[in-house]
Amino acid sequence: FENAEVGCCATGMFEMGYMCNEFSPFTCTDANKYVFWDSFHPTEKTSKIVSSYVMRETLSKFM
Repeated sequence: FENAEVGCCATGMFEMGYMCNEFSPFTCTDANKYVFWDSFHPTEKTSKIVSSYVMRETLSKFM
């Protein structure tokens, strides 16, 4: 990740998911470089990393 401090859709003041789209001037061009999509939602790449870790580390404990 290149940026973990602000979301891909970041104004620097207030970010909301419904305001983040390809037409917004504040939305980044490559969400894979960011940990967060907006102020609190993780990007798809972040979610994949977390879910892979959870599946690998915890699923075996329940089987």
